[in-house]
Amino acid sequence: MQVLIDVLSAFLQIYLICIFAWALISWLPMVSPGLAYNETVVKIRGFLDSVVLPYVRLFRFIPPVRMGGAMIDLSALAAILVLALFGPVVIQALDSLLT
Repeated sequence: MQVLIDVLSAFLQIYLICIFAWALISWLPMVSPGLAYNETVVKIRGFLDSVVLPYVRLFRFIPPVRMGGAMIDLSALAAILVLALFGPVVIQALDSLLT
């Protein structure tokens, strides 16, 4: 059963990285408009959208914050925090139930 816990822990880490990468790629049009529409970047963004958006949409009730002239969406940050804080707790609870 330890293998299951290890797989879940690895999945949690990979998913956190995917959310972080999705948030960074969403800033590309502001930083580098030419790179944002690169074919490879568009494919990566499409993949990350399909993987990350179903979870991040759960946090879209959090209103964006205005910083200067830009609006910053905090839903990705909230999604990362919830997953980083409660993911290990759930995995540890599963570990104690399975052993």
